[in-house]
Amino acid sequence: MTAPLFDGLLRYVEKNITPFHMPGHKQGKGILRADEIKENLFKIDLTELPDTDNLHNAKGIILEAEERAAKAFGAKKSFFLVNGTTGGIYAMMLATLHPGEKLLIERSCHRSSFSGMILAGANPAYIEPAVDWEDGISVGVTPESVERALLENRDAIAVMVTYPNFYGLCMDIKAIADIVHRYGKILLVDEAHGVHFKFHEDFPITALEAGADMVVQSVHKTLPSFTQSSILHVGSDRINIDRLIFALRLVQTTSPSYLLMSSLDLAREEVEEHPDLMDEVMRLSHLAREKLKDAEDIHVIDEDIIGQYSIVDIDPTKLVVNVKGLHMTGHEAEEILRDRYNIQVELSDMYNILSMITIGDREEDIIKLVDAVKQLKKNKENRVIPITFDYKIPEIIYNPRDASFMHKKKVPIVESVGKIAGDFLIPYPPGIPYVAPGELITTGIAMEIEELVMIGVEVIGYDKGYVTILDI
Repeated sequence: MTAPLFDGLLRYVEKNITPFHMPGHKQGKGILRADEIKENLFKIDLTELPDTDNLHNAKGIILEAEERAAKAFGAKKSFFLVNGTTGGIYAMMLATLHPGEKLLIERSCHRSSFSGMILAGANPAYIEPAVDWEDGISVGVTPESVERALLENRDAIAVMVTYPNFYGLCMDIKAIADIVHRYGKILLVDEAHGVHFKFHEDFPITALEAGADMVVQSVHKTLPSFTQSSILHVGSDRINIDRLIFALRLVQTTSPSYLLMSSLDLAREEVEEHPDLMDEVMRLSHLAREKLKDAEDIHVIDEDIIGQYSIVDIDPTKLVVNVKGLHMTGHEAEEILRDRYNIQVELSDMYNILSMITIGDREEDIIKLVDAVKQLKKNKENRVIPITFDYKIPEIIYNPRDASFMHKKKVPIVESVGKIAGDFLIPYPPGIPYVAPGELITTGIAMEIEELVMIGVEVIGYDKGYVTILDI
């Protein structure tokens, strides 16, 4: 074979694995106009021509598609993104912050947010998230923690939060928006996993409906567009549109994919003009939850969590199954589902497996997943270690941008104490960075990282006993 990537993908497809992971179109099953796409796939892989418009100076069909998206999602203005929500996060920061200005940001944000701060030269002040220790999940920030951070950082320009989190848990975004605006700040929201909320009345409120100033969404995650296609929405007049357009031109390719852009347009058309599709998604989501309700030794994170940890709503399409009662880790459960039942979930952690239900799923897929989960057998030996963290956000010595350009070296973690981190140390669960670049590594951090690794917790940035520090 001379094309290992392409041929490897074909081998994967031949396995006919049932996908409960992104992208939301589920191998094309969720795209109503899939036959038209297949027939014209190579023909519409075009470039900027008189008839095809230009993403970076949209005046024709791209502009019309973006305007239709803005109307559908309830935005003042929307912009197509061809390098994912990551590019949108970069653009939001570049359009809002000047180098050296302060950003209040959720500590458990996606790694792309840290990269955005490096590009923008922002000085972060972190908001500590709430954590559901029973399920091992970082939930998100509370309105109280946001207001406390604003009182302590009155010089902050903007606040950035994630809503919903990866597991579909929703904090009170309306209360957060009201607080942020009462202090005269701008609210930026990473709504990567909430693009479908607008298209069914039983879904949680959208960040735009709550009053966010800018929102970026990963359309490819839960709606039927191609991987890497996202949308950035402007929700208020607080945003300088010219500055935002300039930022988008900086971070997006000058050769944008018309396949990606047209898939965004098709995904919007599909869910807007066929509301019955989301009715079916809701039915399948509730069917899965109902059939797993009485399953032995597992529990599904459901509406009974509302009211705890400041959670006000959940996304029912994120099926989170806690397998701790089976005396196995989520990682083990994921492997069993893949190897024995030909099912691939979206993710696993120490306690949970997460399956995503979209318009690409069918009832037989849901039944297959439910039956497989019910057949997971309890281990005789408990392999799950209760996880708690004595976590405190460490001292920031250099902002992420300055730290990223400094010389670095790898040292044994025992030698890192008192030194400044050159990379992240992120245990999963719950996915909160213990340290970020430019922060001080303490004895407590080093000891807890080693303990977590010993009990089998994955720690990003820890490599066979070594971590990265600044070489200064």
